[in-house]
Amino acid sequence: MLVRIVRNLKIEEISRRIREFERRFEMSFDEFEERFLAKKLGSKEESAYFEWAELTHAYRRYVESGELDYTVEEVKEFTPAEVASLTPKRIELLITLAKLRIESINDLAQKLRRDVKNVYQDLQALKKLGFVSLNRRGKRNIVPETLVEEITFIIQ
Repeated sequence: MLVRIVRNLKIEEISRRIREFERRFEMSFDEFEERFLAKKLGSKEESAYFEWAELTHAYRRYVESGELDYTVEEVKEFTPAEVASLTPKRIELLITLAKLRIESINDLAQKLRRDVKNVYQDLQALKKLGFVSLNRRGKRNIVPETLVEEITFIIQ
């Protein structure tokens, strides 16, 4: 089954994608932009310019202000097992993460009125699908964060 996902990229993924462009074109974005502005690029390079520019500007904005806002839309083929892993409890968990400010996995479990261990296992399954991240704050505190804004199942 095809699944369309609108999700936010984390700074690590933005950095990785920028490095991939630098390796692919063997230059920095600034050099690449100079060539683009001088109209010295082919059509394939021109289309890459816009994605690279968005990534670079998002990265620079993050460095300057600490704000990160970069959303991508992807269509992925999910196996039946992956689709089945999106249980009602896991979907409820995603919705709760999107709506409420969550301080920790314990906090999330309390708000959902569920066992912490089960919530953690569900978070691990959602992390494997790329729907959530688990960010360490301090020595012991892990804060879950949703990465998806929209999930659409495409039935053909």
